[in-house]
Amino acid sequence: MLYRHFSRWSELSLAIATEPAQCLIGEQIIEIRANQLLSRLTKTRIGRLAHSIRQCFDGFYDLSKLRQQLQHKKPELILTVAHGELCWCAQYIAQTYRIPLITFFHDWWPDLAYVHSWTRVILERRFKQLYQHSQLAFCVTEAMRQRLGGHQNARVLFPIPDQFMLDKSQQVKTQEEHFKLIYAGNLSGIYKPMLLSLCKLLPGISELKLKLFGLPPDWTELPVQQLQVQKIYGGFIPRKMLIYELCQASALLLTMSFDQREQKRTQMSFPSKLVEYCQFGKPIIIWGPDYCSAVQWGRQYESALVVTSPSAKDLVEAIKELAHKPLEQKRLGDKASQMARGMFNPEKIQQQFIESIQQISGIKG
Repeated sequence: MLYRHFSRWSELSLAIATEPAQCLIGEQIIEIRANQLLSRLTKTRIGRLAHSIRQCFDGFYDLSKLRQQLQHKKPELILTVAHGELCWCAQYIAQTYRIPLITFFHDWWPDLAYVHSWTRVILERRFKQLYQHSQLAFCVTEAMRQRLGGHQNARVLFPIPDQFMLDKSQQVKTQEEHFKLIYAGNLSGIYKPMLLSLCKLLPGISELKLKLFGLPPDWTELPVQQLQVQKIYGGFIPRKMLIYELCQASALLLTMSFDQREQKRTQMSFPSKLVEYCQFGKPIIIWGPDYCSAVQWGRQYESALVVTSPSAKDLVEAIKELAHKPLEQKRLGDKASQMARGMFNPEKIQQQFIESIQQISGIKG
């Protein structure tokens, strides 16, 4: 997402300070190396403890190359994402060298970090301090901004979608006997139980067809080979091919976890997939709990079919009902297109990004 912002800002001179394994070709890279002993310990049985130490205390990164760069050329801004461990380095450097700090808050990191439970209180305090010490904070939702507290320069900024134009030949859906539902994204982790239950139901329903795209799922109950035989799993395909597949869909599926342990995350984060889906002008089906940000968005703007039951059977019934309502399909598709041109317009989001930075820095856009 950040690359999309930076690539659209031609006047911006960018250097990236990161760990060597994360280097990007073609960019000015400044290496930040983690403490070797702690890094090795993170891969052992006491890995959670090692991560806890790295998250709660400073001094475990070699910032010498970054300091050399700062002495040679001091930047006008430091930008970071409140995720992982390098955001603490960004905060430290910004405060030490008195450089304005801009931070993106996309997820509630204290709940995602692989740390001990006793550490989360400390980590949440650091997370909120990072927010307060940022001269500009970009929050992905209003719920995130409210949870973090008062801040004179906290702005809500949606994830910026990839910018591409679909010609009319791509937008035309081929005629099929089935109502084709497509899901593109993560098939494992918190999404596994939902998608697995759906895959077990749909093969027996002749009028509906499910297609999944993404990295191979770590499912043992329903192996990848079986999904491929059933023509449900389409693999991890190049973006151009994925765009073509999404253009052929009858509807696009978005899932949000019903796991109570994920409640804070689903309330405050906003799925970038939803922003991308809208560009295709297809009906969007959101399957998630009543309290999650995506469901609330769908209801507020009447822009998606919302299913808040955790039962895959209830989801299938809702899909079957939509399949027999061509006018509602058209309405939802038109709503998605409207959102793509308005709320989720990449040019509009980019302008918000640039103008917010200009207000605190004076940098020209």
